[in-house]
Amino acid sequence: MSSAVEPTDYHQRLAHVREYLELSQEKMAGRLGISLRAYANYERGERAIPIDVVRTLYEKCAVDPVWLLTGEGNMLLDRDIRYRLDPRTLEAVTATVERIEKKLNSPLATKKKARLIGLLYEQCQLLGENADDILGDARIDRLTRSSR
Repeated sequence: MSSAVEPTDYHQRLAHVREYLELSQEKMAGRLGISLRAYANYERGERAIPIDVVRTLYEKCAVDPVWLLTGEGNMLLDRDIRYRLDPRTLEAVTATVERIEKKLNSPLATKKKARLIGLLYEQCQLLGENADDILGDARIDRLTRSSR
């Protein structure tokens, strides 16, 4: 699987997003955390846009990755939809975190527990897997180590 998207018409859509947000290329590059030169190359279609930039456009500007890459759908996602919780997934994640705490023989610090629930929930939503299947993730292991 490639870590970049092949240049096609996405560069025109990228320029459209920038214009819609009323940003200069320099300000858009800054928002995305990339150099002006790199951004300008993406917008001109001279370089393939990295998946990390697509993700950042989604996270910071609510740009629908499918629209950006294919032109299908709407340019912007409804932010409310992005933040609605699926009660079944949240319940399953919470139950998994409770099982982790039982194995540790002591409760996790509130902040760590919240981070673990958030991480598991996000991964379940992104990967379509259940929380137990994701527990092998090294980031989760770090969250559950001692220093509670």
